[in-house]
Amino acid sequence: MMKRILAPAFCAAFAFSAQAQEWTVDSWDPAFDFSSAPKKIQYQALDKASQKWKLCVIFPHLKDPYWVATNYGVATHAQKLGVAMDLFEAGGYPNLDKQIEQLNACAAGDYDAILLGSVSVDKMTPAVIEASKSMPVFATVNYMKPDGLTGMVSVDWTDMGRAAGDYFKSKYPKGGAPVKVGWIPGPETAGWVQVTDKGFREMIADSSVELVVTKYGDTGSDIQATFVSEILEEHPDVQYIAGNAVAIEAALSVLRRQKVDNVALVADYFTPAMYRGIRRGKISSAPSDSSALQGMLSVDQAVRHLEGKTIATHIGPVIFNVSKANEKSFPVEESLAPSDFKNTFTVQ
Repeated sequence: MMKRILAPAFCAAFAFSAQAQEWTVDSWDPAFDFSSAPKKIQYQALDKASQKWKLCVIFPHLKDPYWVATNYGVATHAQKLGVAMDLFEAGGYPNLDKQIEQLNACAAGDYDAILLGSVSVDKMTPAVIEASKSMPVFATVNYMKPDGLTGMVSVDWTDMGRAAGDYFKSKYPKGGAPVKVGWIPGPETAGWVQVTDKGFREMIADSSVELVVTKYGDTGSDIQATFVSEILEEHPDVQYIAGNAVAIEAALSVLRRQKVDNVALVADYFTPAMYRGIRRGKISSAPSDSSALQGMLSVDQAVRHLEGKTIATHIGPVIFNVSKANEKSFPVEESLAPSDFKNTFTVQ
């Protein structure tokens, strides 16, 4: 049996501003295929649902700020549209069986549509196909095979690597003096690391970056801090450390502890810690894929389908770099949940 977890009553103070209801987003055609470049479209959000639809939302976990921000986007938009929502989380990416159980329970439950942040690109597919016989299933944030899906809100994480690499391509053009960079992308076998790594290397190939070392490994903070210390010891002339947000957050502590002030930092995704570091001038750049907005778009996409309105089948926010130059002007509420937001499992 699927356990339903209740959170404190959802607060209207977390709602998105009324002015932010149209966005330029990426749209892929053919859908579910990142091999072709997306086109930019203007996406107009719904103001209100025509009836009180009920959505089942399933996430891999709520253990990091990224999925908390997606929860914020889902909950705010469900409340704005006047639809109900129950959210379930599998507790982590290894918990495939638990997520399949949750998906089966939602498909058999009193819901109109399912939003699925899948723990696997392909291992959820048989259960998705079966669930889609009862109600539409939409992929949220995590790319997965399209069988059984009605729609998807997701970005190509190759572009996150490209965005991180673009910082160097723009600042250090090819032919200039070499700039020495240590790169810490994450676990080598993880799909998101492989595509981020690919995009990063693609961009720095057209820069003056000299990649002096790459450290692959689990994103536990202790392991990432060890990697940072090793890079500083093995390459005392390193000028930048770039990599996943856990590594960059760990680097802030290591650099402070070792009193190193001549090494700059670039992240390949965005978290509250990256935002704080950018505002304080400690981190040079971090790309955002607007995870809160992805949650909002997912709810909007599902309700549009339920009401027989035209949907853009596969969309995602436009990825952009956050730096000191725009840290006061970009829409932070589309990337991060407010600091006082509490995980919201039910919108009634």
